[in-house]
Amino acid sequence: MYKRNFITGIILLLFLSVSVDGQNNTKATKLKALKEAYTGKFLIGTASDLRGFSDAELANIKMHYNAITPENSMKPQSLHPSMDKYNFGIADSLVDWSTKNGLKVWGHTLLWHAQTAPWFFQANPELEETPRPRPAFQPNQPRAPRDPNAPRPSMAEMWLRSVSGPLACRDVALERLKNHIMTVAGRYKGRVIGWDVANESIEDGGDGTTENLRNFSWYKIVGPDVLTLAFKWAREADPDAELYYNDYNIEQGAVENKGKHASSMLLLKRLIAEGAPITGVGIQGHWHLDTNLEDVEKAIENYASLGLRVAITELDVTATGNNSGAFDVNTGRRDIPAENYIKQAEVYEKLFEIFMRHSDVIDRVTLWGVSDTRSWRRGQDALLFDGELQPKPAFHAVIEAGKKK
Repeated sequence: MYKRNFITGIILLLFLSVSVDGQNNTKATKLKALKEAYTGKFLIGTASDLRGFSDAELANIKMHYNAITPENSMKPQSLHPSMDKYNFGIADSLVDWSTKNGLKVWGHTLLWHAQTAPWFFQANPELEETPRPRPAFQPNQPRAPRDPNAPRPSMAEMWLRSVSGPLACRDVALERLKNHIMTVAGRYKGRVIGWDVANESIEDGGDGTTENLRNFSWYKIVGPDVLTLAFKWAREADPDAELYYNDYNIEQGAVENKGKHASSMLLLKRLIAEGAPITGVGIQGHWHLDTNLEDVEKAIENYASLGLRVAITELDVTATGNNSGAFDVNTGRRDIPAENYIKQAEVYEKLFEIFMRHSDVIDRVTLWGVSDTRSWRRGQDALLFDGELQPKPAFHAVIEAGKKK
């Protein structure tokens, strides 16, 4: 107990000194780079599309990271909004900048149920080009209040509402997907080190006795084999790329082999049996102060037992509220007490100690954002740097974990 309190005190002093002295203190004391702390162990990555970044933010990325994942610019909706249109500008700029500055690029993502344009699934994609009629504006017409007790539409229902007209048949949908994968993965062949080929295919909930795949999007039109086919096409497009399955919460239930983790094991075993050229699993790592760390470690061990590599692909640890990887979460209080940052530092340190113990199978640990204000968890202060790019207690804890064998 004394040792823990001593370490906690040291971390708090470091945090307070940076907070009080600000930029001047950071300049006076040269920080050790995150990537240097884990040289020879695994890559340290961040996520961003680099749009509108300041010189200070770009310098932070160059200093601390040796890998980067485009946060949105390589997702199907961004790259391929309509059948005959690709938007490669932002993704190309990110790849060019990263290559020039010594960062490896990880592609994200080729197949997803979300952020994929409806035309992929429509029998008549041209319907997507026709604006839908909107009701006439009535300035004095009061808006009907939303019933708070009314059931919310499911993701499947919302997906169906987004698709105009009848659905495409299986063969047509597969042809479109193959063309997309071959075009995108082929364009970045040799310029990215790997791909999240399939993202978040497993539904939340479930008892772990089935794969529990989502029941809409690609899984409704094509079926479970869409995953195996996507991996095979990605391998055809880029024979040297690492090919991963990526998902959130798939560590949950690992110790008892139940829930979403058990479903992920069933899915991965099927993909391997069907000859999918899968090389690894991405555990997203959207975690919080009470995350079950035993599940995290056991999940890494279980995936490695299948002969797969492992990456932590979207790491953040919220300093307040809870967090599962889904959008509809409790964001917690905004006036975050200082002790939460100490607890956050302890969680980050324990996580990186786990990653170090399994560095023989872990290739990459990517933090999902650059700072607390460049984060999809803005308001929950989930990363290692605050909005002024000042290192938090969690940063120093991660550096300390890198010193341990």
